Amino acid sequence: MLIHWACDNDIHPPLFGATQRLFGLARGMAQRAQVRALCAVPNRSGGAREERVAGVEILRVKSWHTSVAWWLERARVAPLFTAEAGHRARAGHYRALLGAPPDLLLCDLPLAGMFTGAGRALRVYHAHNVEAQRWQSTAPRVWRGGHWGARLAELERRAVLESDLCVACTDEDAELLRSLHGARDVEVVANGYDETALAPATAEQRARARASLGIPESHYVAAFVGGDWAPNHEALAHLVTRVLPALASEGFTLLAVGAVARAWAGREVPGLVTRTETPELAPVLAAADCGLNPVTRGGGSNVKLPGYLAMGLAVVTTSFGLRGYAPLASAVVSVPLEDTAAALHARPRGWAARGEPAPAVLAGYAWGALGARLADSLAARRAASTTSAAGKAGAA
Repeated sequence: MLIHWACDNDIHPPLFGATQRLFGLARGMAQRAQVRALCAVPNRSGGAREERVAGVEILRVKSWHTSVAWWLERARVAPLFTAEAGHRARAGHYRALLGAPPDLLLCDLPLAGMFTGAGRALRVYHAHNVEAQRWQSTAPRVWRGGHWGARLAELERRAVLESDLCVACTDEDAELLRSLHGARDVEVVANGYDETALAPATAEQRARARASLGIPESHYVAAFVGGDWAPNHEALAHLVTRVLPALASEGFTLLAVGAVARAWAGREVPGLVTRTETPELAPVLAAADCGLNPVTRGGGSNVKLPGYLAMGLAVVTTSFGLRGYAPLASAVVSVPLEDTAAALHARPRGWAARGEPAPAVLAGYAWGALGARLADSLAARRAASTTSAAGKAGAA
């Protein structure tokens, strides 16, 4: 089975939530099928044009219109998703680059223009979020915001209706795709963690991580991992300005990791340690006792949560941050945002620190397992659609 996946992110190395999901699922699917991923990247991208990683064939195509759309959003003229028009115009070129016609074509929203002309391939719309709903709470500040919000909803509806199947991150997103856009068939595939890289740190790894970050061994360390996204910035600002002052004198360190940490890097804030994006998260999280997810808005679900658990850390989250992970609820501490400091004051310990095995359900969130199950499901759907088409042809 040949799978083509088209997206507008460079999926390797996976530095933030969306790319972690894309590469993780692709890696899992590559256990069952041939997977070729087309990544439309900005002109400044330095990645190789083609490479093979963990069984996934990655093809990077530089896209000038993505860079233009990025600058237009920065200037508050138009949102980044306007790059979709350029991708739609180049859909034929993208298909030609990917080569032989696939059995399955998966597209993220910006590349959904490739559904037209996809031949007999099973068309799968992959939704990181429900974009129309997310726009309402996290829309960028651009001119004529209402117009662009309606345009985004229109594009999302078109992708849903032109696909044979939608893949969503949560049950809530699946229901929204049905109610807002009339999705007929939706499969929920949760966000997960990299089982090849994330595992509880040894005492030696913990000591080395703390020494490299300048964190005393006696401190209780809570980590917040996040990309450059408004809900993450809001969550980190709350941690720095409301939670950290209440705990810094108690031997507490807040470790901010990822693009979200850039805004605080270099600032002299007692108890705050920052580390910007890194392709290797485990050596940094080895310094932590607890992982934090105090988000209050956004879409989809947060990949950081199962990642924390995979490292054996305690987890303190809001109920919103737990969305999409109901089976993991008993393994985390869920509190209102205003009670985060009190929860951390108790210095919760993760399953590894307690000398216990990992939660039994956690293994099901490994990207390899999630991707393999998705590939099996898609193969069954493809076979069913082929059989149905053959039956109709025979009847004719």
